[in-house]
Formats: sequence, structure tokens, C-alpha cells
Amino acid sequence: MWKLTVRTPEGEPHVYPIKTGVNTVGRMSGSDIYVEDISASRFHAEIFFDPIEDKLTIRDLNSVNGTFVNQQRIQDKMVLRIEDTIRIGQCMLTLSRFHTGVKPQLPFLGTHRFTRELLLESLDHHAVLLYEVARELNTILDMETALSEVASLMKRSMGAERCEVILANYFTQLRELGFPESIAKLAIEQRSAVVIPDMAVLADQEVGKSAMLYRIRSALCVPVLSGEEVLALIYMYKTDPSAPAFDQRDMQLAVAISHQAALTIQRTRLIADLQDQYHMQHLLRRFLSPQEADFLLKDYLEHGNLPELKEQTVTVLFADIEESTSLAERLGAQKFGKLLARFYQETSKIIFAHAGLIKLVGDGVMAVFGATEIWQNAEERAVVSGLEIIDLVKNMNTGDLESGFVVGVGINTGQVMAGYVGSQDRVEYAVLGDTVNVAYRLQELARPNRVVLGPNTVGVIANRYLTRPIGEVTVRGREKSIQVYEVLRDLLSAPENETGLEDREESYGQP
Repeated sequence: MWKLTVRTPEGEPHVYPIKTGVNTVGRMSGSDIYVEDISASRFHAEIFFDPIEDKLTIRDLNSVNGTFVNQQRIQDKMVLRIEDTIRIGQCMLTLSRFHTGVKPQLPFLGTHRFTRELLLESLDHHAVLLYEVARELNTILDMETALSEVASLMKRSMGAERCEVILANYFTQLRELGFPESIAKLAIEQRSAVVIPDMAVLADQEVGKSAMLYRIRSALCVPVLSGEEVLALIYMYKTDPSAPAFDQRDMQLAVAISHQAALTIQRTRLIADLQDQYHMQHLLRRFLSPQEADFLLKDYLEHGNLPELKEQTVTVLFADIEESTSLAERLGAQKFGKLLARFYQETSKIIFAHAGLIKLVGDGVMAVFGATEIWQNAEERAVVSGLEIIDLVKNMNTGDLESGFVVGVGINTGQVMAGYVGSQDRVEYAVLGDTVNVAYRLQELARPNRVVLGPNTVGVIANRYLTRPIGEVTVRGREKSIQVYEVLRDLLSAPENETGLEDREESYGQP
């Protein structure tokens, strides 16, 4: 006997047996073959079955939008053949045969390798349904929603009881997913669609035994491919013995949707990558100059992570506001907040302009120079930044005497453990070691409004800047004393009467 399977983008497939004589087709309630589509007429077409000649004929009933057989609009009558496809609006009607009393042959059992021809054939047969599928999937921006929507579309269009889309990184968990592992592996390894209309045929085989454990009657498994790469696996099955088995049309539709699923997965991955890049760039630019941020982002995209803690030589700068607690009390919270915000903003500009990395520390800033290899002369860039910070503070102090404040800038060069720590959502740059501690203590020696250097820093910039030795000092928390220096000014721009060698009246006490 003949049957007609009606598929719509919105609902499950419906199977209608073809009776002898006239079979009405349309949107009219009570039609022999009901077509639920706004483009269908109430009395759209009729199919006549002649059991003597075993012949079916379809006739369009002057419908507004027409009846199409194998993509051709019929003008009058047309004889139908097995596997013909009828389209009315967005509904696809597929003609096939079923047998009563005799076990049907299942020629479509087995694997069907993904080829260009199979994909084109599948897309051609289901173009209308795919239009709706693509329209729904193209609005989805995240992977989880995309996979859920693909599974829902497949389950609905196939009339399956279960459908899942499994990404490649979960293939090792196939056994726990409630689907025969052997079928899934066959689809993955052979890059093929696997169709098993009736599991009973394979009852004596391992795959059949595995399926029977899950009470699976009919199964369909399709890989989601991008070239030869398997992005995911789509599997579905039916357990109801009375449900129509998966057939060739189901396989073609599954292949067509899997192609759309591959495009969707690639698009959502690209969106996720772009969001990840933007998020990482946003995090990096919180404490890096744009050049440094772009450099590290490029490294992150290439290797998948930011540089971890490692030993390296850097120059560390600390600039801290003296007596910030009493200053806050004197100014009040709002005014002090504005002053501090301006100080942070302007010092950040200075440090970024000289390719430094910045961290806000209490009521001051810490900057690191030489963390990457894209910029040289870390010591000189740190000194220039320190002098410009002093000029900034002096400029901020002009005008409102009440808001006047002083800072000290300490700079030290040496070995540290430096790198990025944190999670995907939050990244912080950490720099640890004695060099950092010394730099912090030096800024206490540098008040009011001076730049003080450690010995390694001054050894590099001595021929470029006027410096004055302060002498050996013992900084708090450190047993050994160190020789420290004050930076006066740029040697090339210093006045002729300034030698940098004369004594200064200011004394430097022990911190």
C-alpha cells in the first residue's frame, strides 16, 4: 500500500495511508491528507489511487499558490511515483510504500558516507524546510542555545523520541549518554550517516544487543562535519514499535540539518572567540598600555593563555601619596575621591605613554617596565615617568592650597617573579620579590616630591641623568643596606650652574 508523509517546519511528520479512490489534500479540517500551512487552500489538491493499475495521480484544484511535484508546478494532472516529493507551501509530502503481513526489505540499512553528492542531494530535497531551519538558527549567538535548538528541530522534524547534539570534546562520554556507543563511533570514524530502520534485524549483532538495552527500535546517527573535522554528533532514536522507522528521507533531512548545524557551531565559536578577545583585551587594558595589551593579546590568541609567573628582570616604580588618611579627612570623601581619581588617571597616562604596566595600590600606583621584550630601556622609561609624575603633582598643587599633597617616587631594578594569575573572567598581573619591596620602601625616602633610585637602576641611567648619591640606607623589612640615589634632572637639559654634586639641605631619615 501507499503512504504519504507530511513534514512541516513547525511540527512532527504525519503519515497518511492512501485509500482507494479520491484522497483530498488541503487545509480544510477533515481532509484525507491535512496540510497545515497558510499557503495551502482549503481544497488544494486531490490524489486518486487506482488499485487495479496500482497507479496514483495528483491533480491541483486551482489552488492560489500551486502544487509542486519534484520542484515543478503541475498544471493539470500528474502520475506519481515512489519517492516523489510534493510541496504545498512549506509542507513537504513524500510518497512511499509500506507492506502489510510481509516484513519489508530495508535496503537503506547501514552507513552512508558524507560526500558532496549526498549533501547536495539532501539540500535539494529539503530546501524549503532548511530555509526555516536556517532562519531559526541564524538568530542564535551562543553555543548552548544553538545545540539545544538543533536537537529540538531534529526531534520535531523526524518525529524522534530523543535527539541529542554532542560536541566533539564529549565523545569520550558516549557510553553515559544513553545511545549505543558502537553506532556513534561508526558515524564518527567513517564520517558517515548511520541509519538503522529496524534494530530487530541486528538483534544477533553487538550493536543490536546494545540498542535493545535501551529499547531502541529505530536509530539515526549523523556527524556534523567541517571538511574532515567532526565538530559534533547528532543522534536520535525511536522506541515506539508503531512509529514509522527512519528512512532515506529522514537521513537526507538529517544530513541537510547537520550541514546547517556545522555552520551554526562555527559561527557561535567565532562569536565566542571574538567575545573572549574583547573581554581579554578589556581586562588587559585596565593595567597595560594599548601597545602592551595588543602584544599580549596576540600571544594569548596564539598560545591560549597569558604568560605565567616566571623569573625576569624588570624595573619597578612606586608613587604613593604621603599622609593620604589625614588628607582625606581634611578634604572630605567627595573631594578626596575626585583628587585621587585625577591622580590615578593622569599617572596612568604617563606610565602608558612610556610603555609601562600599571597597578593601583592603595593611594598610589605601581608600574612595571620591561615586562615584555617589545620595548627596550626600561630603566630610562621608568625614570622619565617618575619625573613626569613629580611635575604632575606640582601642577595639581597650584591653585587650591587645601588640596595640596606630596608624593614620593621609588624606582628599583632587579630579578622578580612576574606573570599573570587568575581565571578566564578575571586576570591580574603579579610581580613578587625583593626588588618590589625595595622600590616600595624607596618611595617613602623620596618624599617630598622626589625620585629615588636603587643601585641597579642608576647604573644604567647615570650618563643620561643628573643624580645625587644619598648613601647607604637600610629599608624596613630588609637586613642588608643598599646605596640609593636621587634623580635631579635630565643631563642634557640641566642648567649650566646645576652639577648635581652639591649637597642638599634635605635629610633622608630611615623609614
